[in-house]
Amino acid sequence: MKRLNRRQRKFQALTRPWRDRLYGVALRSSDGTAMAEDWVQETLLRAWRNFDDLQDQQLVYAWLLKILDHVIADDRRREVRRNHLAPVILTDDAQLAKHHSALPGPFENTLKQQTNDQLIEAIRSLPEEFSKVIILRDLEGLSYREIATILSIPQGTVMSRLSRGRRLLSRQLSKEQGKEQATNTPSNTLGMTK
Repeated sequence: MKRLNRRQRKFQALTRPWRDRLYGVALRSSDGTAMAEDWVQETLLRAWRNFDDLQDQQLVYAWLLKILDHVIADDRRREVRRNHLAPVILTDDAQLAKHHSALPGPFENTLKQQTNDQLIEAIRSLPEEFSKVIILRDLEGLSYREIATILSIPQGTVMSRLSRGRRLLSRQLSKEQGKEQATNTPSNTLGMTK
């Protein structure tokens, strides 16, 4: 086996502890394991190429997440160009205004009732600007400041997107839960009782 030079050893030591978490973020943002693995591999490749740009070794994970975010965005842009997809339909603000973000409950209560697969599927169905923030804050536990740095947006935008994204996610999960309850409820079409 080749002996690693000092730079390679340092890169390995700093990035290895974060690889599983990077994969988790990528998996929650992707359509499958192969895509998530590709994104993580490309992230680590770009990180290696730009390793000298890492200024604060305490922020390795945030630095890697920022690179991963760029990898995902680049891949999605290529996919859109390749398939010439129709424009994304934006969420109507009037619908979002019906829910008050200051009130506790709907988001947290709905989350408790979902399986991990249902939650991931619902997050994937959100517009990307909201799903990214939810993944980084609620699933990865990053601070608003870290998310703002990773996504290159103001901290206020992070908070706004998180609030709107949570409301959309809550509504999506409630809708799915309603469909599931409707399909699991036995119908009594004849009106007979036992």
